[in-house]
Amino acid sequence: MVAEIAIPASAKGHLRRIDMRRDLVKVADLVELCFYNTLDPEGKQYLRDMRRAAQNASWLVWASNLIEEAPMPPSGFVWEEAGQLVGNLSLIPISVQGKRGYMIANVATHPDFRGQGIARALTAAALNYARNRNANTTWLQVRDDNPAAINIYTTIGFVERLRRTSWYSGPSLEGNLPQPGLRVDKRRTEHWPLQRDWLKRIYPSFLEWHLPMDWNLFRVDVWGRIYRFFNLDHPRHWSVERGTSLKGVVTWKPASGFTSPLWLAIPDPPDDEATLALLTRVRQQLRVKQPLSLNYPAGLAVDALRQTGFYPHQTLIWMEYQLAGR
Repeated sequence: MVAEIAIPASAKGHLRRIDMRRDLVKVADLVELCFYNTLDPEGKQYLRDMRRAAQNASWLVWASNLIEEAPMPPSGFVWEEAGQLVGNLSLIPISVQGKRGYMIANVATHPDFRGQGIARALTAAALNYARNRNANTTWLQVRDDNPAAINIYTTIGFVERLRRTSWYSGPSLEGNLPQPGLRVDKRRTEHWPLQRDWLKRIYPSFLEWHLPMDWNLFRVDVWGRIYRFFNLDHPRHWSVERGTSLKGVVTWKPASGFTSPLWLAIPDPPDDEATLALLTRVRQQLRVKQPLSLNYPAGLAVDALRQTGFYPHQTLIWMEYQLAGR
């Protein structure tokens, strides 16, 4: 059993548990103030949903009861000074490879109150809360261009596990033909084993609680086809080969949200020319209203993505704090 993290003595004001019935709108306002310019469309919709929920009295009563009664409840902490809510942290229960844990999210401090230890105090309270509820691990994500926050989490004891970049497509581009020796076509059945292995490396299992992989979308056997038939899923797959060697596979599935997701599977080390040819064909053949999106390891396939009209939205550092003795 490790010692609990102390709340810094330098932090002033009052830390308490979130109260859904009176804090939800204030939290939405604070998160918007701190992060609006970096939120993706889903994040902005999340803020709108929070405000709508705050106007629904019956929902607020239900949510408050859930927090009190659930074995692994959603929760959070806020920081008040002189009656003003100036800090927030959300705690979301997760299961990581069968183990109980929490995700720390929406850590926000009002710009006028930064540098006083508020974010550190909120994080310390969250870790103590998770430990007292027998969680095994706590995760968070922080932008790679936020050194102050990275320093807070590192000195507390969080360890970087990986970095991932969110990519979105811009206007469609008229790409060039593949280089000699490259062939882009529909995925064939024999391509699936390599595609599966590459996807498992690029989308690691310890992140499936956040980036779930529905493997039935990709499978080539009869059970995969039956699953897709009954779920009305109609993914499309493209592959690129250099000679007789497979160099990449892309899968796309129609979606009704703000973006239309891609899954790009490539070897290590990648064939940059092949990846460029593959993404070019996808951009030429997919004519969808939403932007295409891709969540990918930072630094991987950057040139090919940029050359085919994708732009990086943000790069997030994924950090973990293991609660020892669990």
